[in-house]
Amino acid sequence: MSLREIAAETRLNRRTVVKYLSGQVPVAPPKRAPGSRPRPWTIDEFAPLIDAMLRAEVLLKGTAIHERLVADYGFTGNYQRGSSICKKVVRRSRPRWASVRRAGRTAPPVYSFHMTLSYSRDPFCCFTTGPDLVAFFDCHRRAFEHFGGVPMSIVHGCSSGWVRL
Repeated sequence: MSLREIAAETRLNRRTVVKYLSGQVPVAPPKRAPGSRPRPWTIDEFAPLIDAMLRAEVLLKGTAIHERLVADYGFTGNYQRGSSICKKVVRRSRPRWASVRRAGRTAPPVYSFHMTLSYSRDPFCCFTTGPDLVAFFDCHRRAFEHFGGVPMSIVHGCSSGWVRL
């Protein structure tokens, strides 16, 4: 195969293919020396404080937690980069406290569905208790009733990007 064909099939840049084929890049990642331990993160000593903040207020934003750590506890690390990453610990701790809060309440979680017409920017919003396909189609039907018809095209936002139907 030519370099261009390999690049097209692997979805890599042609220069990246050349680099890997020339042997400039190791085939496997370097191994850690035997007996060495990973370097501790500077944020690890603040993890109990982050847990306490999330226990008190589970929806507290990570940036607000970082600001409190800097202002009140002398934390000098960055919020989302480097070896003192605060974002990582918040992301790791939040689900634990969110599930504890959900377990204590009797009402099911509520999900919202939003649709906005592209040209007129006419908004529509409805709420449902389940993120299943039946609720998804029901919310679309209610939106079309609100708009007085079905638009020519629909663009859906999702975690993997935009999907045009």
